[in-house]
Amino acid sequence: MPIDAMHPRVRPFPWRSLQAITRAEVTALRDVRRWLAAHLRLDALALAVERIVGARVEVLIGRAQPLDQATARHALDGGVGVVIVSAAAPDARNGALIEAEGALAATVVARALGRPAPWIANAAAGPSEGIAGAFAAVVLAAARRAHAGIALRVLEAGPALALESDIANVDSEVLALSLTVLVADEAFAARLVVSRSAGLSCAPPTWDARTLVALGSAPLAVPIVACATWVTPEELAFLRPGDAVVPHRCPIARGDNGATLGPVLLAPPSSELGLVAQLCEDGRLVLGAGLEPVVARETQMGPDEKNAVIATIGQVPVVMRVEIGEALMTAREWASLEPGDVVSLGRRVGEHVLLRVGGVPMARGELVDLEGELAVRIVERLDGERTTA
Repeated sequence: MPIDAMHPRVRPFPWRSLQAITRAEVTALRDVRRWLAAHLRLDALALAVERIVGARVEVLIGRAQPLDQATARHALDGGVGVVIVSAAAPDARNGALIEAEGALAATVVARALGRPAPWIANAAAGPSEGIAGAFAAVVLAAARRAHAGIALRVLEAGPALALESDIANVDSEVLALSLTVLVADEAFAARLVVSRSAGLSCAPPTWDARTLVALGSAPLAVPIVACATWVTPEELAFLRPGDAVVPHRCPIARGDNGATLGPVLLAPPSSELGLVAQLCEDGRLVLGAGLEPVVARETQMGPDEKNAVIATIGQVPVVMRVEIGEALMTAREWASLEPGDVVSLGRRVGEHVLLRVGGVPMARGELVDLEGELAVRIVERLDGERTTA
């Protein structure tokens, strides 16, 4: 119900309290994800560790940052590091440094050996050689299980900070990805350190049928283009109501029952290519094979029908709404509102916002300050893929 505007509990939204991130961090996360897509499946690695330690294991992705002196100072205190590379790699340039706080390493090793996890871990003492070696063995075994058919080896294992320095000496551009590792009901800190150049050399994410399916029931609308023609800015400037535009070539016709029929293209508004289709008299739209230019359609391109459909849908613009809550009241309460009244959203400040496409919830996120601009950082995908950005 409406709340009086002068109510003492009403406060402005604390925009200054939003977590601040930089564009460099956003770019770093993108580059790390490219590296992960080509070299390391975190979900498969977590599942492999789970089977070794006999407890639920989940890895949540946090912030990514370029590794410099300031970032290195935030290396895990007393952490254990393991450098995993392919069997043929001469150094850590194309490998990964997996860092874990001492308590996480000790817990993983203890559970793998069937022993009780330690209650207290002395971070100041640093990792012992035995813990570092045993943790490296568990990580290597899990990595081999998660990446069957790929020969892997441990290049180095030991104090995380020392291994970070070694990688920074090999490659001048290094990225550090913060992770939260859940083991049973306990949460631990971890990091993944990789080379930025290795990430940039990987192929970008592929838009394919699997990616399209991941969008779930989000509605996507593709315009049906009957024809297109070239016009000059001068012609556009002098168009007035009542003027007629005559396309150079329009292959559609009107059938006996008055319906429009003939060859058309399914093309997003900004696309120069369209998916071939046929309008029939009974109102059906029959998809063809391949893509054609929207303006000059004489040349047919090579992709098969399936790939052409997916390529076309990949260019469809959609509207994504950022919803911070909902105002739910009765019609009588809505009718009683006046300027200055305050409406309760039924949620607390700082709760996650909802990203919705075409009425379908797609993800949850949190408001952040991106170098002075309001942005939304994804916390959870609602198609079953949980992630943080």
